[in-house]
Amino acid sequence: MRAEPNWASPPGATIARVIKTREIDPSEFADVMGLKAHEFEALLHGKLRLNEKLAEALAEQLGSTARFWLARDKDYLKELARLGNADITAIDQWAQSMPVASMRRFGWLPADSRARSVRNNALLSFFDCKSIQEWGQRYSAGVGAVAFRKSLAFASDGMATLVWLRAGEAQVASRPTAQFDRDEFKHILPSLKRVSAFKHPATILQRLREACAVVGVSITTARAPDGCRASGASWFDAKGRPVIHLSFRHLSEDHFWFTFFHEAAHIILHGQTHIDGDGVEVMGADTETQEDEANAYAQEILLPDDVRQDLLDKQALNAKAIMQAAKAAKVTAGVIVGQLERAEAIPHGKFSFLKHRYRWSTNSHVPELVAS
Repeated sequence: MRAEPNWASPPGATIARVIKTREIDPSEFADVMGLKAHEFEALLHGKLRLNEKLAEALAEQLGSTARFWLARDKDYLKELARLGNADITAIDQWAQSMPVASMRRFGWLPADSRARSVRNNALLSFFDCKSIQEWGQRYSAGVGAVAFRKSLAFASDGMATLVWLRAGEAQVASRPTAQFDRDEFKHILPSLKRVSAFKHPATILQRLREACAVVGVSITTARAPDGCRASGASWFDAKGRPVIHLSFRHLSEDHFWFTFFHEAAHIILHGQTHIDGDGVEVMGADTETQEDEANAYAQEILLPDDVRQDLLDKQALNAKAIMQAAKAAKVTAGVIVGQLERAEAIPHGKFSFLKHRYRWSTNSHVPELVAS
């Protein structure tokens, strides 16, 4: 038997997604709809019911039919009614979909949260919600609230990924940053690869965060719970400032740095057009092209084409040649090894001794360096 979802998504969630995708100014759209600012806000949050006139206006401005929009509103009301009578069994089903064991292990839930009511309340507190209904309204878009990169070789559990994203979201509010300056971020981005010279992740993150905060970009990190296969994510907060969230997946420097510059590339190249909120895993009008563009951008920063070609032209790739290329590219030898592996110029693992490796310890946000 298929379990019913324990949240309700208002028609306003669809409206907000479409106008954001089409880059329509919300205040202008409200005027076209004949709504005052507070009325439009109420519509977005499901507090203003759709009538035939509004439904026809939505159909004309956003597409579909008035019948579709009225049905969307009716379904929302049904879900609210059902959730209003949600019993403890339904809430338990919601809680059981979460990676609770990982969250306890990471310290994101208290150790004494094994009792059902304590666990449920602790989960709501983690998401900064007072009820399952509030959680549903805030997170009905699921993991589609951000664009994240993951290996296609593994399935990704939606709730585990959402928990990981929330772990990053919670860090943003406590870290003041300047207003986002895209041009300045683009300008400083190539120089940030020099931070790879530092071995310890804590030092790397401190340097990255300080440099990026000046141009309005937040850097957050968290260990991925069991079931989450994400390497990195990027999104814009409520004030229009980008966030880059990293998981240290694979626990190696080359993967960390490629993920950082991949997500930074989305911010520089694609901005908010790459970010959607309707539950899809990879967002954007042309996601395959955007992923290729972000990959190419990251590769060019880490191993510029001229250095790459000089290295590939050598008769034999050895550790000395790799270290010389690393010096020319202003990164570590381990980063160069990762780039060569991605290009299939060398077998995976052949020069792994040149990479810095990490391991998780007591800090669930920052791993430790593995001593060589």
